[in-house]
Amino acid sequence: MPMKQHPEVSVIIVNYNTLHVIKPCIDSIVMQTQDIDYEIIVVDNGSDDGSIKALSADPRITFIPTGKNLGFGKANNRGIASAKGDYLFFLNADTQLKNNAIKMFYDFAISYQGRLGALGCILEDLQGNRIHSYGHFPHMKDDLKKLLWIPLLKALHLYKQSAALYPKDWMKVDYVTGADLFVSRQLIEECGAFHPAFFMYFEETEMERRFMLHGYDNILLNGPRIVHLEGEAGNDRTTSKFIRDTFRQQRSEYLYFKLTAPRWKYRLYRILHPLLRQTVWLYPHLSLSDKWKYVKQLFVTINTQADEYTC
Repeated sequence: MPMKQHPEVSVIIVNYNTLHVIKPCIDSIVMQTQDIDYEIIVVDNGSDDGSIKALSADPRITFIPTGKNLGFGKANNRGIASAKGDYLFFLNADTQLKNNAIKMFYDFAISYQGRLGALGCILEDLQGNRIHSYGHFPHMKDDLKKLLWIPLLKALHLYKQSAALYPKDWMKVDYVTGADLFVSRQLIEECGAFHPAFFMYFEETEMERRFMLHGYDNILLNGPRIVHLEGEAGNDRTTSKFIRDTFRQQRSEYLYFKLTAPRWKYRLYRILHPLLRQTVWLYPHLSLSDKWKYVKQLFVTINTQADEYTC
């Protein structure tokens, strides 16, 4: 059972209408985690699926209701403010631990000989298959190539997607996915937490890029086993899946490039990218309303200012 006085690890989970998956997630933490003091903090983003009533009555967790949907990064920052652990473990609500993963992360972190940044593991689906667990930092040229060069290669049947590499023990990566993100409190205090200008998507990528720029290694660790039920995240039930996912992802991608790229490159990208994305009008499965909403998003002004952010 978790200890509340001075835990070694604070597990922080953001909940938004995910009661059906967060309860098994919490159960798996309690069942699998041994030989380490930890606490579980759940930050609720204004759920209306019964989560608030159920989770506020759960004695195993510290429950923090925000009253509204702050997005992923800002909600995690609320959890950091209440966390007591020396290490912070950001965990998606739609995950389940299959072994003593938290202890494995902690043991690796305290024994690592270099400067450890973010730590994550090889995620699995329900069938035990390896799924997206890490990635390379995005570049604008790669994004434009994806829209121009790759479709041409696919049309000519010449495109071959590179297989993901996985370590026998561990390996350095650009970033690990935000579904399971283990970091030290000291690292967050030095480099900053999630940039609150992000609502969802790319927030862990931008944060881990700061870790790298400060000389820290982001690591993918083989050993901890975590199932990620992708697609089971909270649903606001007011927008289509296309707008809910692609629409927000596009805005976050713009924000990431505005924060990380030279100004002239960003401006050029914002001219070229919307032109290439007009192919959305050819998608037969999308409604005219969704197409129009998406096209308007391509020209949205991106604001990087956020009073809560310091680094």
